[in-house]
Amino acid sequence: MVEELDSRKKRILQAIIQEHIISASPIGSRTLAKKYNLDVSPATIRNEMADLEDLGYLEQPHTSAGRIPSDKGYRYYVDQLVSREQNQEPGVIENIENLYQDLQDVQDIISGMAKMLSNMTHYTAMVSEPKSQISRLKKVEIMQLANNSLLLVLVTDAGMVNNRIINLDQNLLAEKISYINNFLSDKLENKLLANLDSNYLKKVEKELMARLDLSVDLFKQFYNEFEGAFEPGAVKVYIGGTSYILEQPEFNDLKKVKKMLKLLDQEEMLNKIINSISGTDLEIKIGQENEVEDIKNCSLVVATYYISNRAVGKIGVIGPTRMEYPRVISSVDVISDILGKLISKASG
Repeated sequence: MVEELDSRKKRILQAIIQEHIISASPIGSRTLAKKYNLDVSPATIRNEMADLEDLGYLEQPHTSAGRIPSDKGYRYYVDQLVSREQNQEPGVIENIENLYQDLQDVQDIISGMAKMLSNMTHYTAMVSEPKSQISRLKKVEIMQLANNSLLLVLVTDAGMVNNRIINLDQNLLAEKISYINNFLSDKLENKLLANLDSNYLKKVEKELMARLDLSVDLFKQFYNEFEGAFEPGAVKVYIGGTSYILEQPEFNDLKKVKKMLKLLDQEEMLNKIINSISGTDLEIKIGQENEVEDIKNCSLVVATYYISNRAVGKIGVIGPTRMEYPRVISSVDVISDILGKLISKASG
């Protein structure tokens, strides 16, 4: 339950959170009275802090007079007291776009945006590749590598490129390769990858085998490589700024640092974390709200990026619950917009 707080309690809660973000220490009434223009005495501030603690917005970590925000306190702060509008210095967006505008490789763009977001926020950033199942196959081509090997090139309309090697038990003439390319282009290109399932590919195989004298092994390998390239769960997550973890007092314990670094090194866990945000709007998970047990002492700010008005991937920041939410929210929002534009431009 979220109670409606009066204006004084709101100002005191906001001051405590802002001060705690800076200091990472419990905040006392004297500090607030000195540093913030609250127009009340330290005794009144203490009474209000006690009320906020009773309501669950503050916690007292030990017997000192200082308080720290609870997950509930941060949630109220994010929902009621923080602006969701983009708030960047003039020219920042244009400078970032200009810095990356010449990149043509989608993976390079994603990696660069992960680093840029981490540098802007001073927290660890995560960016997932565009989901293949909501993309279309833009190009499919087979090229001769050697007498008995081919290179299968697959490109999605989101700019993702997959190169796969097919080893054969027979040599294919250039005329056959050209025919196969024209046939596959007609049957597969511009179709949603989600629709290119095993049933459809088997129909394509049957039709091609009826037209050309080909080894069954050729299409079997093509089918296996195609499925492997666009496996629904195989989405790479790029990380930027893991070193920022070391700057956070919450992770000054060696065991905690090792645990977090190990977590960020596991592809399956990264997918689970970033995809725990199921909506398409910018969302924030704070502390115990997180579904993944290992990050219940962290906050997660994640947005969806779009290509041609399609939600294709996630971008976000993970850090302590004592996160500078206004800066992080604005940065994630801005970089998600830029990322979608850059990928759209690179993928043509």
